[in-house]
Amino acid sequence: MTPDHRRSPFVPPADWLADVDAPLDGAPGAGFLFAMTLLAAVPRLLGLRAQSLWVDEILTWHAVRPGFGLDFWEQLHDTIQGPLYTAIAWLLVRLGDPELMMRLPLAVAGVLTIPAFGVLAGRLVDGRSARLAVLLLAINPFHVWYSQEGRGYGFLMFFAVLAAIAYLDLAAGRLRRRNIIAFIATVSACILSNLSGVFLWGAMAVSMAFVDRPQQGRDRLLVALAFGGVLLVTMPWLLQASGIWAVDRMLPGAGVGEALRGETTFTLMALPYTLLTFFYGYSLGPSLTELHRPDRAQLVQAALPLLAVAGTAAVLALFGGIGRRADRTRARLLLWILVPVVVLVALALRNVKPWNPRYVSVVLPMVLLLAARGLVRLPRAVGAIGATVLLALTVWTLGTGRADPRYAKEDIREAARVVAASAAPGDAVMVPVVTGVFEYYDRGHLPMVGGYAKPALASASAADAWCAAALAGHDRVWVVLARDWYFDPRGELEPALSRLGTMRLVAQPAGTRIYAWERGAAGGANHGG
Repeated sequence: MTPDHRRSPFVPPADWLADVDAPLDGAPGAGFLFAMTLLAAVPRLLGLRAQSLWVDEILTWHAVRPGFGLDFWEQLHDTIQGPLYTAIAWLLVRLGDPELMMRLPLAVAGVLTIPAFGVLAGRLVDGRSARLAVLLLAINPFHVWYSQEGRGYGFLMFFAVLAAIAYLDLAAGRLRRRNIIAFIATVSACILSNLSGVFLWGAMAVSMAFVDRPQQGRDRLLVALAFGGVLLVTMPWLLQASGIWAVDRMLPGAGVGEALRGETTFTLMALPYTLLTFFYGYSLGPSLTELHRPDRAQLVQAALPLLAVAGTAAVLALFGGIGRRADRTRARLLLWILVPVVVLVALALRNVKPWNPRYVSVVLPMVLLLAARGLVRLPRAVGAIGATVLLALTVWTLGTGRADPRYAKEDIREAARVVAASAAPGDAVMVPVVTGVFEYYDRGHLPMVGGYAKPALASASAADAWCAAALAGHDRVWVVLARDWYFDPRGELEPALSRLGTMRLVAQPAGTRIYAWERGAAGGANHGG
């Protein structure tokens, strides 16, 4: 037992793994990476404006919109969810179409992730596994989705890959100044793209302590400075988030209070759902809207054969990647995946932060890398079948996500156009949930009734009272309904509106319903249109 081990009885020696950095048979070639980058560019760059902005993207718009007297540095400091992305979006929205300019940097980052991921894969796994991993990421529907959404998740995954490359330099003992600076810069950029990047920082700290622990005192000091440097750079935003995230709920004995977002917080089914989402995006089986319907159990049951095949392929690949023999790559990947997931589970259980697959999107590249490694290591026939199923379903869900309106984001842009084309003088509009998105497209043409962030309707009497107050003084109102589960989980709003007047269904753009409501002396009824 070395003196170092005696000083740290709970830390294994650095050579405790059986297969330490086994030689690899080659990283993906430059030609392959170039082809995969071109392949990845097609779904990420095409159709950037095809879908309407949605709720979280409007939060970005509110932080960067020109002409409202906003101060750049103040907004940058106050934006805890992606200050780095916010800074870039701030500059770009002043150059052109806000929808395009908010999404373009994420799409570019998504494309650039592919060659960076190829470099990382070439340093962790064999050539066949690396090429398969790069292909899986290039066509991954989850990654494409967040490469076209005006939030920081596309940046988060890009910088997570760069941070992993920088980590490997430190782990290999290359502790030169430029490598330490590269680690601080990439991990800090990951965190400042989205604060869930701090989960990866924690995972890498655990990995460095148990898998890649430096043996020399000087090296340990330099590594500690590298990890501490990340905290120093990101501390202003971490301190901001500590109050907003209510981290005091993590203290033993602290109460968790009311649920943050009702049914969106953690349940056991969140883990298999997240796994399927990582591999196949949001367009496999029931849509997000359908998963909030009262009959969701029947919908899931009907899709169970497809979900079982897809899940089996994913689980088989991951178990193959874990294998029987402990090695350094397996240990790193598992820690980089499991630590963020366990931390988010703990935060959700303590009601600090709700569960959502995008909050652990920082681990997506590691999941795909582990899966590709597993498919190559499985017996040839089993691995070939698993890879074929995985790739076929990935391509299918990528296409379905674009072609099937069930899986599209709520088309509030079209809803605003329909209302604007049909509204008469004196009309008003009610948009209980996606209020901010509708206001962005409506540009203040119609007065809004009701309000956003009201308590969910818990009963018919509560719906009647809310409607009576919201519609007071109005005889004709356009009603735009989307993402009903946040405000009307029991389906009480439409019956309450019908008891006060006549409801006529006008149009149903993707994920929305548009009604024309007119007050009636003795109530009314729902009528299709």
